[in-house]
Amino acid sequence: MRKFLIAALLAVASFGAGLNFKSLQSDFTQIVFSEGSSVTYKGRFYAKNDNTALWIYESPTPKRIYFDKQRVVVIEDELEQAIISRLDDTPNLTQILAHAEQIQPTLYKAIYDGVDYLITMKNGLPVMIDYKDKLSNKIKITLNNTLKDAIIPQETLTPVIPQGYDIVNQ
Repeated sequence: MRKFLIAALLAVASFGAGLNFKSLQSDFTQIVFSEGSSVTYKGRFYAKNDNTALWIYESPTPKRIYFDKQRVVVIEDELEQAIISRLDDTPNLTQILAHAEQIQPTLYKAIYDGVDYLITMKNGLPVMIDYKDKLSNKIKITLNNTLKDAIIPQETLTPVIPQGYDIVNQ
C-alpha cells in the first residue's frame, strides 16, 4: 500500500508539465514495475492548479484517492474503509511546471524532490509520464482523452467518507 501511495503521489506532481493550466483531467493507465513484476492500474484523474487532485481507480481494485495540501484520503469501498494520511511535503504542481524543461520537441523533463520525470507531449497535452520513484519502482502513466482547463467542481475533489466505514489515520 505504501508503494502504491507514493507512486500515486509522485504522479500527481508530474501532471501538466510544459502547460499552464487551471485544471487537467484524463483517463489513465498506470503501470508500476517492481522487482521483476508489474501491476497495471486504470482509471480517471482530475487535478486543479491549487494542488487538489482525485484519482479514481477502476481496476484492478476500485478505489478513490484524494489529494490536497495537507493530506491524502484513500477510500476503498470493497473494504469499507478510508485511510487518511498527513502530507508533510506535498508536490507542488506549479513548481514542477515552472521547472519543466523541453529537452526534445515533444519531451520535457521535470525534477522534483530528487525524482526525474520525463513527460511526453502531443498537441500541447501530456500523453505519457515516465519516472523511477524513490523505492526504485519504474512508473509509466499513459493518458487518454485529456482535457485542459475544464471546470472541475470542488465537490468532485472533496472526499466524502460513507457512514459506517472504518477510518484509519496514519
